[in-house]
Amino acid sequence: MRAAFVSGVILAVGVLWSDHAQAKAVILRAARRDIEEAVIEHHDRRQSNPGPAAWRLTVGPWVILYDHPDRGDPSVARVVTLWRHR
Repeated sequence: MRAAFVSGVILAVGVLWSDHAQAKAVILRAARRDIEEAVIEHHDRRQSNPGPAAWRLTVGPWVILYDHPDRGDPSVARVVTLWRHR
């Protein structure tokens, strides 16, 4: 997986998935690679999220909720859930 850099700082080198997010990706036929690349490549476009994940990101047809850093590790993001943007 590629890493995204902003001012020389790695935002994420790995993306993990919650069980819920994995199940949603299957139901929605979302390619995991597309979601992971969106999180890494568009991290700078994220918005804070008041719910169960720290960040909300809308890219293409997807709304992705994720945590970064994951459990204090700045090199990892964790997808919490996703749905199709309406």
